[in-house]
Amino acid sequence: MDNKYVRGGKFDLDPRETEILRSVLKAHVLSGEPVGSRTVSKGLRMDLSPATIRSVMSDLEERGLLCQPHTSAGRIPTEGAYRLYVDRLMRAPRLQRSRAEVIEAALHSHQGEITDLLEEASRQLSRFSGNVGIVLAPELKRIVVEKLEFVRVAAGRVVAILIGRSGVVHNRLLELEGGWSQADLNQMGGYLSEQFSGMTLPEMHQEVQRRLREDRSSLDRLKRKSMQLGEKAVERGDAAGAIFVDGTSNLLDSPEFADIRKMKSLFKALDEKKRLVDLLGNVLDGDGVQVTIGRENNLVDLRDCALVASSYQSGDRAVGTVGIVGPTRMEYVQVIALVDHLARVLTRFLSGDEPEAVNT
Repeated sequence: MDNKYVRGGKFDLDPRETEILRSVLKAHVLSGEPVGSRTVSKGLRMDLSPATIRSVMSDLEERGLLCQPHTSAGRIPTEGAYRLYVDRLMRAPRLQRSRAEVIEAALHSHQGEITDLLEEASRQLSRFSGNVGIVLAPELKRIVVEKLEFVRVAAGRVVAILIGRSGVVHNRLLELEGGWSQADLNQMGGYLSEQFSGMTLPEMHQEVQRRLREDRSSLDRLKRKSMQLGEKAVERGDAAGAIFVDGTSNLLDSPEFADIRKMKSLFKALDEKKRLVDLLGNVLDGDGVQVTIGRENNLVDLRDCALVASSYQSGDRAVGTVGIVGPTRMEYVQVIALVDHLARVLTRFLSGDEPEAVNT
């Protein structure tokens, strides 16, 4: 840190305060226990007396960066301290090359099927962070249509297959009046693919409705029925994406969740997919890796946790989210690097780009 003071909102720290706070943070991340002055002194890169360390720790407590859970115990960092660390104190996140290569290979083996790919991504996030890995699949409203196909399964019943440019496949069973052959359905799918490839589902739905209102008389029977079938196929294009969660049991050994009530509350939050979808959906329109700590989280049940998340893209569109949930004392440097790398790899796979160089 080259500057004389570390500035973080209301906290302006001098080099001595910065070094002691950094030492407390490092020790607390490793143990999860209150940190005393003796432990702090072992992690310092400057020579300070125990009395000086205790005095500075007391000052940091008064300023809201440390707290003392018990009178005789050491101190632990507050959420504000971790926020200051993430914003100002930590080094630039870089993922180890060996980890990046393992992740790349694991995801590459599942590249052909997006459900397997995203499930594997959640496993890799959990595996290398020791926390909970979460991946939000592309929402239907963000899927860019590449092709539509219709398959006759019974008289009056058709399966609509929507294929997105990112490889997302969505099936929907439709009721269809009249006796349409598979050859007719192939023509309908080809016509709709030609007309609407490159649009999102809501865009396609809007355009189909417009054409049915304005051009109905100019459409022949097959094209008119194609439009009607296309409208049915995409009418619920705002449905939320699936979500993949892995590694919940990793939190069982965290001292923060030794309280059974806290653990039950956390597990309940991680099991309620709709709430997680809403939480991760908020990340889609942001830039880069986003970190929310403790009470910054909208979900009350995650107030003892941190969420590190980033969107991934298909082409130039953000379509889904990858994230890690863990205690507020997580190793942010590695977690941020891991989330950023996963998001980049998924973006590359879904966009068909060449591999990037891996930083070490």
